[in-house]
Amino acid sequence: MYDYGSYAARSPLDIARQARRAETLGFDSVWVMDHVFIQRKGGRVVAHDPLICLGAVAAATQRVTLGSLVLSHAFRHAVQLAREASALADLSGGRLVLGLGAGWHQPEFSALGLPYDHRVSRLEEALPSLQAMLGGERASVEGRWIHLDEASVAVSSPAPPIWIAAEQPRMLALAARADGWNHAYWSGDDPSRFKAALRSLDEALRRAGRRRDEIETSASIACVLDGAPDPKDGFREPEMATGSAARLAEVVGSFAEAGADHVILSLSPDPYAELDPSALDRAAEILTQL
Repeated sequence: MYDYGSYAARSPLDIARQARRAETLGFDSVWVMDHVFIQRKGGRVVAHDPLICLGAVAAATQRVTLGSLVLSHAFRHAVQLAREASALADLSGGRLVLGLGAGWHQPEFSALGLPYDHRVSRLEEALPSLQAMLGGERASVEGRWIHLDEASVAVSSPAPPIWIAAEQPRMLALAARADGWNHAYWSGDDPSRFKAALRSLDEALRRAGRRRDEIETSASIACVLDGAPDPKDGFREPEMATGSAARLAEVVGSFAEAGADHVILSLSPDPYAELDPSALDRAAEILTQL
């Protein structure tokens, strides 16, 4: 969604073009982030609105799943989010995955005048209403942070699945009430942390009276293929998988063996940044190795 070196935003049309290419190459899903900005040492990362970008992706593709990894609940009122997600679910022909999180980048919250306190509690309070409205029901709640009275939105297709990005206990408890879970951490080649979080999710599911096969589990991996540029400066995730397509296919396989139903690849040391314009095409070889 942005250039690795300059932090300049990619256009929605370019994002749609990349998604169409990913579909042609055989990938299963494409994902967008939700940050107005991320403050880095070298400047500000910026990106266009993720739901508008996904609208362009939906129009440009036919098969590939499209999802948000993840929308910050704090940026949208629950009713407006339900309206947008309901429209995208219809526009995409049921291919939307609505990934949600509580947000994490405090400078962004401060710049936008948004409260940074009780982020998990706010999402806990809003989630049932969001699920109800996406299911075509009316929602009423008199909570600490949200007040709805018979609120509803237009629904013209089945509700999109909601995935919760989580690693800590309260967020994992929310994931256990949703349709899917993303491990809220860009792993490298070691699935140990994913395994530990999955064990905690299993306990949360047990307490909720649900089974693991009732939700979809997903892992995120930051990875760089051999031959990519090696800039000396720039943000890098603390853990990153590197190597040939065959090696990265082994990494994907290790996360699948650890319990991931879906593996999401960032083909850059900085998720959602394009480091190497050839990376997407070269990464298609990973699929042939699986």
